[in-house]
Amino acid sequence: MLCRCLALFLLFLAPFARADDVGHEIARQHAQRGGGKYRELHSLYAEGRTLIGGEVIDVKMWAERPNRLRVESSFRQRKVTQVCDGQHEPVIYHTEVEGGRPMRMTAGERKDFIANADFDGPLVDFAQKGYSVDYAGEEAIGGRAARKLLVMGPDGDVFFVWLDAENAEMVKRSVFRMVGERRATVDTFFSDFREVNGVLQPYRIETKVGEKTLYLMLISRMEGDSTKVTRERFKLPDGWPMRSIEFKSGASSSAAPSAAGR
Repeated sequence: MLCRCLALFLLFLAPFARADDVGHEIARQHAQRGGGKYRELHSLYAEGRTLIGGEVIDVKMWAERPNRLRVESSFRQRKVTQVCDGQHEPVIYHTEVEGGRPMRMTAGERKDFIANADFDGPLVDFAQKGYSVDYAGEEAIGGRAARKLLVMGPDGDVFFVWLDAENAEMVKRSVFRMVGERRATVDTFFSDFREVNGVLQPYRIETKVGEKTLYLMLISRMEGDSTKVTRERFKLPDGWPMRSIEFKSGASSSAAPSAAGR
């Protein structure tokens, strides 16, 4: 009887074990996309526009592995700068807030910006970063077959990602956020992929809640291993309280958030 119950228990677990194995293999393919050239990419510079509520905001981004990121957003005479040096708590400047002095981000902003600063994203070296990955089926995204993964972060956050079945690029990400007073699914779609240093990168990133577009980012220029990406770009201001933060970037410390913070 005990052996029979044990056999039934193992049979019950088998689909979960297979989903786990398949998910790990899909994540491995994502890490090796571009024939391994992705891991040879050390920095990215991008510029473009973000459309939010009828306004057009100019955006520039500098990213360097493993987890340095700078984003500058400009609208008319206003400018917002966000910087993460890969070791300390990130900083934000706003020309129209408190005279443009450096400020701490809110808890939510800080969490998202640190996640976006991971050059590789959550799937590369996911186990070392404390993520779990499970296969969740297949769906068509933008008319192409995509494989869906359920991802759980080290802090308990759960989200879904879809990878193109042919090239293993991320084409959709769904996270759960509070929008106003309700919990909503926020979907980000990555498309218009173009080759940068032998690696595909998305030039169109659209974030939606249901059918409503929150913002649309259109990249006009992207450079891999650009001379524009220097260590000075990620320097924090003098006198800034250097609160150290643990960045789990995995063993290999490879590639970038592709202008979209993937």
